[in-house]
Amino acid sequence: MNPQPLNIELSVSPDSLIRFTTLLQGGIFIEVPCNTQISALLTSLPGFSRDYVESSVETIFINGLPADSMSQPLTSSGTVLAISAAMPGLAGAIFRKNSVHAALRTAPTASVQTEFAQKTIQVRLKLFNMIAVEKGAQLLHQGCVMKASTVQYFFSYRKQLLKQITEIRVNGDLTSFEDLHLLLNGKNTILLTISVINTG
Repeated sequence: MNPQPLNIELSVSPDSLIRFTTLLQGGIFIEVPCNTQISALLTSLPGFSRDYVESSVETIFINGLPADSMSQPLTSSGTVLAISAAMPGLAGAIFRKNSVHAALRTAPTASVQTEFAQKTIQVRLKLFNMIAVEKGAQLLHQGCVMKASTVQYFFSYRKQLLKQITEIRVNGDLTSFEDLHLLLNGKNTILLTISVINTG
């Protein structure tokens, strides 16, 4: 049985919340039944309606390789699913789902199916550009399981954002950033929640 991740809650100023959404580029872990379709995983997330997914998610990568179909099933733990809105330039044209330039891509390698399928798998979902900006706040408010190293790396390059954090709680207890940094060392995954401070 996997140990419960460290529960970290950050309260931040309203105008800074959007700047924390780039954390989602590092990926969040989601458990789903084996063979869940990409579209089903995405529409299970807060704010991701079917209309939004179909109109806004233009680029899909599975384990670093582009995918065209939202109906593609996710079949194994450790799968990395990355999504973004349309990317600019030729790269965006090539990797966009159902692109007429799909022939220019590297062909994916066929996956090996195991004899005994897993009932539940863990997918690492990465969100980029406008997808993270538009939906990141809702995800972070709900709470996201992610690597502790993702959080450490994020703050090591964005130390100015520490001034926007008004409160840190670890497993419900008030904590300083210095103590949080020490607690993150040696940890694998954490449950991170980021909410706007209550000014009322």
